[in-house]
Amino acid sequence: MSSIAVVICAYCDERRLQLGDAINSVLKQARKPDRLVVVIDHNDDLLREMRTSYPGVEVIANDGARGLSGARNTGVRAAAPCDIVAFLDDDAVAEADWLQRLTLHFVDPNIIGVGGKVLPLWPDQRPRWFPEEFQWVVGCSYKGLPNRLSPVRNPIGCNMSFRRTVFDAVGGFREGLGRSGQDAAGCEETELCIRARRHFPAAVILYDPLAVVHHHVTRERTRWAYFRRRCQAEGRSKSAVVETAGAGDKLGAERAYVTRTLPAGVFRGLMDMVTRLDPSGPMRAFTIVAGLMFTTAAYLAAKFSRHSSPFRPIKIVDIDHTKPLPAIDLTRPSGDVPYGGVFCLIRSGAQPLALVELQHSGPVIAPADLLAEIGSVRSLPSVNSNRAPARERVAVVIATRDRAESLDRCLASLFDQTRAPDEVHVVDNAPASAATLDLISTHYRGRVHYVLEPTPGLGRAHNTGLRYVSSDIVLFTDDDVVLDRHWVEAMAAPMEEDKAVGCVTGLILPAELETRAQVWTERHGGFGKGLQRRVYDLEANRPKSMLFPFTAGQFGSGANMAFRASALRRVGGFDAALGAGTLARGGDDLAAFFAIVSGGFRLVYQPQGIIWHYHRRGEDGMRRQAFCYGMGLGAYLTKIVVDEPRRAIRLAAAFPAGILHMAGPTSQKTARLPSDYPIRLVWMERLGILAGVPGYLRSLAKRRRDDRPRNGIGERRPAEREV
Repeated sequence: MSSIAVVICAYCDERRLQLGDAINSVLKQARKPDRLVVVIDHNDDLLREMRTSYPGVEVIANDGARGLSGARNTGVRAAAPCDIVAFLDDDAVAEADWLQRLTLHFVDPNIIGVGGKVLPLWPDQRPRWFPEEFQWVVGCSYKGLPNRLSPVRNPIGCNMSFRRTVFDAVGGFREGLGRSGQDAAGCEETELCIRARRHFPAAVILYDPLAVVHHHVTRERTRWAYFRRRCQAEGRSKSAVVETAGAGDKLGAERAYVTRTLPAGVFRGLMDMVTRLDPSGPMRAFTIVAGLMFTTAAYLAAKFSRHSSPFRPIKIVDIDHTKPLPAIDLTRPSGDVPYGGVFCLIRSGAQPLALVELQHSGPVIAPADLLAEIGSVRSLPSVNSNRAPARERVAVVIATRDRAESLDRCLASLFDQTRAPDEVHVVDNAPASAATLDLISTHYRGRVHYVLEPTPGLGRAHNTGLRYVSSDIVLFTDDDVVLDRHWVEAMAAPMEEDKAVGCVTGLILPAELETRAQVWTERHGGFGKGLQRRVYDLEANRPKSMLFPFTAGQFGSGANMAFRASALRRVGGFDAALGAGTLARGGDDLAAFFAIVSGGFRLVYQPQGIIWHYHRRGEDGMRRQAFCYGMGLGAYLTKIVVDEPRRAIRLAAAFPAGILHMAGPTSQKTARLPSDYPIRLVWMERLGILAGVPGYLRSLAKRRRDDRPRNGIGERRPAEREV
């Protein structure tokens, strides 16, 4: 049987009697706790009195930050080594079978947390104007929660329990969220559960309405002023959660509450006046509307207040978790504004394990602070076959245009790989100077094959490089990246292990986040596709989505892709009418991914294939960049219809789902945008999608003109130079 500890946190002298009732209710449980820990939050008088009054109970001082989160974290540490940690508020009383009901569910190893019902103990009776839909204001279960045993996103903080492995894996409650003294903030358990579900994606958190505690509601909390203050605090807390953990589908419970529960409550309140002659019904309906307005206004105010705050750059950190965690210095060599936090890759050798973003005031992030944020990380299961595959020749193609300095940085990382490529081709695409040729001649003579492609267009440049490749595995990357040392080996491995793999994409991480524009690009671009290896094809690995395989952006990005050359040639290579430098502005990579999957080949997303991309630093070009993102998508979709008009029917059927994917309330695309991302850039991208239709048609006509034989001599070929 699992061992269980109960943690009760207290700070207030006025609740001494209620705290005693809470302790006694735990001591009288049918299922006795293995440990009972009472944490007193920075109140020495209360600490001494509780130790005197309850000598058999472990009463300790909060050794963390002041506030409920810090006190709970202290309790979690003190409750070791119990398998389960349950939390009860100091002004709540648990029913006798409370612990028994909670522990019952942990028999299932997939259950990582269990919460129960919280019933209000009103000082007299519920105020007639107070709607059940807003009982969360007083820390109790509210209308809209399940009436039966059900999975939930997070439990109510007054009545919840978690496996210790949750805290070991993701750290404790985030200090800075939650109550501190008389502050009415909350949401610390919401943020913890979001982190836990990210770390344990298959895990379940249960709500058991039979595990009951009764929560005292003070007279002060029955007043309109407290209702307004608590709603505003909830809005600010939700904004902090979104800023810290992101929204995505993680706030789906709030969306359902706002779109279904609250409108039903307003209707019910109005109908009570008609059907039950209850004059308080309209008051409850008004309170629901007012509560939503208070919460929403505070949420938006907190969100937009961050817009005016000065931007602080973010430090990029790469840490191997098998080695001792380092202290991270947030000062900058230039002496400018110090870093405001870190973007941290946690890895084990070539295997990425976690991405951690941590805001910190500096000047140094201590190893303990970093450990509290990342918790423990586990190695992901290996997908490699037991036998070592035969190695094949590997080529690398880099298309470039007038960026010799960044190209030099990229090539330096390419020649520092754990596995050296067998051939390297640099395609100089319509250059304005000889700087790239001079770089190759001076520093990479004999190691790099230089090819001049005079007609601009990334798709055309990639085809030019492919023409000179003799290897059957060819890796493509851009000139503005630094390649991880394991990149060549990681990107080639899936094709060496499985001959059916025609394409491999990899993980793209930011090389620097020194400017606000770079943060915008990182969030908007969606370069990172996660840390789990994924396989796509038209058979067993086909996602259950009517958008597949049209949403080719889910497969990866052109800055980090590899192909089996024979497969790429079979599907026609890249479309020279697509890509940067053409009238279509982009879409060459999306069309190639789509062609590979539609052609019956397998596509693998390989997170071990890591590159570090230097996003554009300036905000001036963001409007044009957002427009080009959209235009490339629109051009790609136009291309696949031009190639096969019957696809127009499937695209039309998938159109509503596509709109939700891009702009719906649960859209991952919009959820990952930072709070200060300009809305005008979102609309520029959407306008770009429309512009992509004529853009591709014009680019296609130009491509056909460019491909005509010149002077009757025959096929146009690029200029080749051996250096």
